[in-house]
Amino acid sequence: MSFPNYFLVLIAIVFIFVATIIVYFQVFKRHINKALSDTESKRTSMAPPNKVVIVMTIIVLLIGLFISYNAGYVNAYKEYDEDAWVMSASDIQTFYAEVIEVGENSLLVEGIPLNDETYQGEFQYDVWEEVRIYRQDAAIRLSDLSEGDLVSITLLTDKTGFTDIFKIEQLEDKE
Repeated sequence: MSFPNYFLVLIAIVFIFVATIIVYFQVFKRHINKALSDTESKRTSMAPPNKVVIVMTIIVLLIGLFISYNAGYVNAYKEYDEDAWVMSASDIQTFYAEVIEVGENSLLVEGIPLNDETYQGEFQYDVWEEVRIYRQDAAIRLSDLSEGDLVSITLLTDKTGFTDIFKIEQLEDKE
C-alpha cells in the first residue's frame, strides 16, 4: 500500500499556513516598529495577527474538510469498484432438474436426486428475456421446452443476496 497523495497535499497546506502566519507576524512587527519610530507620517492600518490567525485557521479547516471528504469518497468508491465484480464460487450455483410445467414467463421444475438437498424438490422461476436458454449451444425460446425435459439451471447470486436465473440449458432431446 502506497502513501496516500492527499496526505502530501494536507502537509503542504499546513506548511503554507504556518509559513504565512510566520511571515505575517514578521511584517506586523516591522509595521509596528516603523509606526513607533516614525510618528510624523500617516500610518496605514494593518489587521492584528490574532484576527489573521483566526481567518487562516478557518480557511485551513475548510480546505482540510474538503480534502478529507474527497479522499474518503475516492477510497470508498475505489474499494467498492474493486469488490463489485469479484465473484466467489458460492455466487454461481448450477443444478439439474426435470421440467414439470412451462408457462408464458415462468418455469416449474423438480430437482433430480443427483443434486444437493437444497436443490431437490419443486422450484418455480420467472424467466425474463435476459435469461439465455440453450439446446446444444443453440439459443432457444422458453416455449421450446416441454414437460419432462432435463435441464441444467445456473443461478447467479448478486451482492445484495438476490438470486436469479443466469442460464438454462436443455441437456437431452426427447426423440
